[in-house]
Amino acid sequence: MKYVPVRHAAVGLAFAVALIVGSPALAQTTQTMLNATKAGDTYRVYVANEYNADITVIDATTDKVIGTIPISGRPGLVRPRGMALSPDGTIIYVSVSDFHPEYEVTEDKIVAIDVRTNQILQEFRAGGNPERVAISPDGKQVWASLEALAQGGGYDIATGTQFVQFRVGIEAEGVAVSPDGKWVYITAEATHTTTVYDVENKRILKHILVGNRPRAVAFSLDGTKAYVSAEIGGTISVIDVIKNHTLAASINLGLDSRPVELVVDPAGKYVYVAGGGTSAIYVIDTATNKVAQTIKEKVGRRPWGVTITLDGKKVYTANGLSDSVSVIDPECMCVIKNIAVGRGAHSVQIGRIPAGA
Repeated sequence: MKYVPVRHAAVGLAFAVALIVGSPALAQTTQTMLNATKAGDTYRVYVANEYNADITVIDATTDKVIGTIPISGRPGLVRPRGMALSPDGTIIYVSVSDFHPEYEVTEDKIVAIDVRTNQILQEFRAGGNPERVAISPDGKQVWASLEALAQGGGYDIATGTQFVQFRVGIEAEGVAVSPDGKWVYITAEATHTTTVYDVENKRILKHILVGNRPRAVAFSLDGTKAYVSAEIGGTISVIDVIKNHTLAASINLGLDSRPVELVVDPAGKYVYVAGGGTSAIYVIDTATNKVAQTIKEKVGRRPWGVTITLDGKKVYTANGLSDSVSVIDPECMCVIKNIAVGRGAHSVQIGRIPAGA
């Protein structure tokens, strides 16, 4: 794979400090990254461009594009979509597929990218049109939603082999692993369900009926709740993990909101939701399950992906119709910059380069 070289940019320990004063029950993956963070670490923002078949790399300090990583030489035919981060932040995992889920091609795979070099480290065969991916808290497993097969898949990172495949709802979409590594949640668009997979006992525990056309799912930092976006329903379903994975609440964002990706902030206070239909970011208060703020001014068209820095000081959105990334300051709840990226910006993640690497 060819890579357009990028330069390092100093960010420093400030990215981690704010996290310490957050929720006392930190998610295991976040805590692992915090423990690994040192003064002099640098950070990069990665954007999966669905129609360009590449990844845009942004300097997290200057918010300027510093490189591009080609994923395929067949733009418009092969697409990178969902992305996930290793627990220490040094590897980005990308789900790659084509636009024809009815049959498998060699580019139906999961790609692991080294944040330090922006080179591809590893590829996993993932037939069945992998839509999104998630990483286990110990960094040993990658889980994927296999859209064309209505299946979930688990892959051993050390060997690159699939160790489990299980039935979920139709059109598998979002996937998340609980902070303790016990549960894998996978949403299914056509059946309006979220499947709960028991990792230890290797079995499907249950299917939960959620809002219409569920897309993404994210756990709270302590793993007691899960949040599921419903694109057509315009809702966020709140699932009580402790009480046998039951639906605890439904937060109405409006039918025109079309929510997709969502991310919990490092303090556990807010959930940021990308509203593709209204080109807005909805900020949900986790204590009340109510919308605390709606950010619309200067947000790019059709925000699809959303992520937040480790210190909670910047939110980044991937905007699919304006081919851009919006940078939001949570202090003012306002957009401070828009960055041009590739066509069809789909997902966004932030990787870490350890000091001295």
